[in-house]
Amino acid sequence: MLKKLSIDELEVGMYVKDIILKDTNHKVKNQGSVNSPRTIELLKKQGVVHVVIECDPNQTEDSDKIEQQTADNAPTEEEPQTSLNEELAHSCKLYDQATENVRELFLNSSIGKPLSPDSMAILADEITASILRNEHAITILTRIRQKSNYQWEHAINCAVLICGFALYLGLKTNTVKEMTLGALLHDIGSAKVPKAILTKNDALTANEMSVVKKHVLWGVELAKREGFTSPIIVDMLVNHHERVDGSGYPRGIANNKLTKLSRITAIVDVYDAMTGEKNYRKGQLPQAVLRHLLKNKEKFDADLVQQFIKYLGIHPVGSLVKLSNEKLAIVMEGNRIEPLKPKIKVIYNLKFNRYTKPSDHDLTEEEFGIVSAELASDYQINLNKVLKDIVN
Repeated sequence: MLKKLSIDELEVGMYVKDIILKDTNHKVKNQGSVNSPRTIELLKKQGVVHVVIECDPNQTEDSDKIEQQTADNAPTEEEPQTSLNEELAHSCKLYDQATENVRELFLNSSIGKPLSPDSMAILADEITASILRNEHAITILTRIRQKSNYQWEHAINCAVLICGFALYLGLKTNTVKEMTLGALLHDIGSAKVPKAILTKNDALTANEMSVVKKHVLWGVELAKREGFTSPIIVDMLVNHHERVDGSGYPRGIANNKLTKLSRITAIVDVYDAMTGEKNYRKGQLPQAVLRHLLKNKEKFDADLVQQFIKYLGIHPVGSLVKLSNEKLAIVMEGNRIEPLKPKIKVIYNLKFNRYTKPSDHDLTEEEFGIVSAELASDYQINLNKVLKDIVN
C-alpha cells in the first residue's frame, strides 16, 4: 500500500517509493529505506516537499539506494558544517587571497612567466572546502563586482559557482575540485588578448572579436605547457564557448558532442559574465540573466539551466532586494523549499535614505517580504564595504 506524506512527516525507518519536488506534481524515482535523519535533511535541501512511501514494512529491497543517491550532496566528514557568520569571515580572506593569486596568474601568463600549478590546485581545494562547510558564505562574495578586476573576479566567481553547482548536482568531491581548478583556468588565454581590447568602452569590432576568440586556444596551449592536462580541465578550456546548437566557438560543435561538463561551464560562464561589470555596460540582475539562459534553450542545455536556477534560487545569495517595508536587504541564505523566503540582512532604510544597523531576518517568520531585486549601484551602495563591515 502506498501513501503520500509531506517531507516533514517522513521518519527514519520508512521506505520511500517516490519523491515529489516543489512546484511540480511529477514523481521522481528515488527508492529506499530512510536509515538516518541526515537522509531527510538532504531531501529537504534538494527541494523535496512530498514523498510516497510503501506502508509494507517487509519491503526492504534497494534499502540503501536513497542513502547512496543523496550522500554525494552531504558534507564530508573532514569538512564539518560551520555557521554562515563564521565561514563568511574565512571566505572574505580566502576571496582576497584568491584575487591576488589569480591576478598574478594572469600577469605571469601575459608576459610568458611560468605559472604555479600547485598554488592553483591548493586554491581550488580551499574553495571546495569552504563550500562544503557552508554553501552560502563564499558564494555571497560573487555578487560583489568591480569592473577594474573583471578578469580575475570572473575566474574566481566561475570557480565558486561551478563548485557549488557541481556539489548540488551530486558529483564526487574529487571531481568537483578538478572542475573548480578548471574554472579558475578557463579564461587564462585572455591574458594574451591586448589590454586595449579588454578595456575598450564600446562594443568590439569583428576584427577585435576574432582576436578575443583566440583566447580559447591560447589558454589550452598555456595550460598544457604548465602541466594542466587532465581531460576535465582541457574540456572546460576548449569548450566553454561552445553552444548546443553549434553556434559557439572555436569549433562550432553541437549537441551530443558536448559533454555535460562543458554545458555546465558554458552556463556558469555566461551567467557570471552577464552579471559582471564591464567597461561598456553595467552588470545585469541575476534574474534577467537567468531569463536569458531560459529563453535561449537552443544554445544552453535546458535541463541544466533549470537545475542551475534551483541551485541559485530566485534571489541568489549576495543579491540586494527591496522589501515591502521600504528597506533594502542582502540575501544571506537561500531557501530551496520556499525560494521567495530566504534569510536576509537588512542594511538600508529607503524612507530616510540611510544605512541602518544590520539586522537578520528569516522571511518564513516575517510578515514583510521581497518586492523586487535591485542593483546596488542604483542606490550608491558599496556592497563590498557593507559586507566587510558586517564581517568585522
